[in-house]
Amino acid sequence: MITILIRTLIIYAALITTMRLMGKRQIGELEVTDLVTTLLLSEIASLPITNQEIPLSYALIPMITLLALEVLSSLILVRVPAWKKLVSASPTVIIQNGQVDTRALSDLRISIEELMSEIRQQGLSRPDQVECAILEKNGKLTVLPKAKYATPTVEQLGLQVKDDPLMHVVFCNGSYSKTGLGLIGKSKDWLEMQIQKHNLDLKKLFCIMANEKGDLLPLETTHRRASKKGRT
Repeated sequence: MITILIRTLIIYAALITTMRLMGKRQIGELEVTDLVTTLLLSEIASLPITNQEIPLSYALIPMITLLALEVLSSLILVRVPAWKKLVSASPTVIIQNGQVDTRALSDLRISIEELMSEIRQQGLSRPDQVECAILEKNGKLTVLPKAKYATPTVEQLGLQVKDDPLMHVVFCNGSYSKTGLGLIGKSKDWLEMQIQKHNLDLKKLFCIMANEKGDLLPLETTHRRASKKGRT
């Protein structure tokens, strides 16, 4: 039992390391090569866990090999466009100037019902309201409405608004966030001064958010009260 646990932990750590080295693209947008690598990794990793007679090296060596192939493949895809066309998908225009390309739908095996569902999610009701709809490489559909159906921007409305910098977590669960402080260009000493200035009780706070302007947004810890009906 202990042996299985140890072997599982080793494979788990190796998988995490491999996926991290492959980068965020492996998690977010799967190319064909990425998908193949992911499927192989899951199959290889399970073998030494379920069968103790298989040495760990039989899984670790193929994982390292796949990692090397993935990195090499990524470099080739960037530097050799011709290779990218062979192993990578390309964006496909489904709607152009309100006209649906039925041949593209057929080639992609997308039904008109699925297309209409995506259009409705963009707040539109008809295909002729769409200027362009493109199926991206990652499988997501980008829908660009015609100008008269698009939501007007602040600039188009001629309004003047103040920029509101993004809030980042700088304190959470009793500890300071170096990452959050770095994103707003502030230090721990600055945050401690702000906490004293606003008389904040850290014991009562779940987290503190702040932005580049130095604005603070403290969030107190809340506890849900048990329902009387649920008590016995």
